Amino acid sequence: MAYESKKALEELLEVIKNTDRTFLDPDKTIDEQGHIDGYQHIFHLLKSSVQFYLFNDPLRPQFMLLADDNHKLLGDNVDSVYYFTQIQSNQEYLIKGRRYDSCYLSFTVYGGEPNGEMVERVCLSINHRDIEFEPDGKFEIRLTPNPDLKKKNEFKLDSDAVNLFTREYFFDRFSSRESDLQIENLKKYDPPKPLSDEELAQRIRRMRNFYEQTTWIAPLPVDFPLNDFLPPFSFEADQGGWGTVDNIYCFGRFRLEENEYLKIHFTSPECVYWGMQTWNYLMQSMDFKNYPVCLNKGKAKPNPDGSYTIYLSHRDMNVDNLVSTAGYKEAVMFFRWLLVDEMPQQPTVKLCKF
Repeated sequence: MAYESKKALEELLEVIKNTDRTFLDPDKTIDEQGHIDGYQHIFHLLKSSVQFYLFNDPLRPQFMLLADDNHKLLGDNVDSVYYFTQIQSNQEYLIKGRRYDSCYLSFTVYGGEPNGEMVERVCLSINHRDIEFEPDGKFEIRLTPNPDLKKKNEFKLDSDAVNLFTREYFFDRFSSRESDLQIENLKKYDPPKPLSDEELAQRIRRMRNFYEQTTWIAPLPVDFPLNDFLPPFSFEADQGGWGTVDNIYCFGRFRLEENEYLKIHFTSPECVYWGMQTWNYLMQSMDFKNYPVCLNKGKAKPNPDGSYTIYLSHRDMNVDNLVSTAGYKEAVMFFRWLLVDEMPQQPTVKLCKF
């Protein structure tokens, strides 16, 4: 018998086989460590592809963790927890939860084709300011094609809705308690039967699309300014990709010798959260278990005038606001603001020597 699943698997394996073309491309001028990270990233990406599109069913959705200490993908943030699930626009979903001590919580629904491809737009963005909570932090959100807008926490599910990401940020993630979250489809279905050859092939092809198109955005461009930042910019709902409209981003890259460090100075408008951290070129956070690779609004010590000075260094300097390179000679550095009152100014950077 000629199995469609076998054909789909061969297509996926061919994409995996050619993955390194995306990070060995000489035009990208990624260093040797970036190439090694690229090969490791293959396994991170495979894990998420399987979880998100083989095990996840939009009729019986589950929240799947995006990243942890060892598994990192799609721009994970040290201060945050993300969950993903597929959804289907003709269904009706109930999200139940209880929020504890996060500084930010949101649910972002993305629109596009229901086949694992890169999403085309943000079609719904709900953050904690839009949600009515009970005194103990409990809440329920209903996503439906036909919402009753007079009811609290009821939101419209657009016809192109295909998946959903939760985002939760903390000033001290590892001493905080993340929200209890669960999702269910209010339309009832019989227990699922074993996958048919056609259904399995479809899921494998969604995995392939997600895997392949994620490699289109990671590794990041290496033409970011060296030891400097681009101007901050907001994420637009129709630009495509899994960003959020609540965010302001600011990207740069560093390249430092052992006797060099960066002195980064900036001011921040009022916001719910700001953070500065480092990624490798595959949009993976650095080793936050062993190095201080992230700094945020809740932990940073301001200057007397309210501005901030951050030191990015290979060494353990005796200063406030230290961010470590975690042993990387070159990589990405970036700022992220959430629910900011106005566009932040571009940080200034000074290259210094010990």
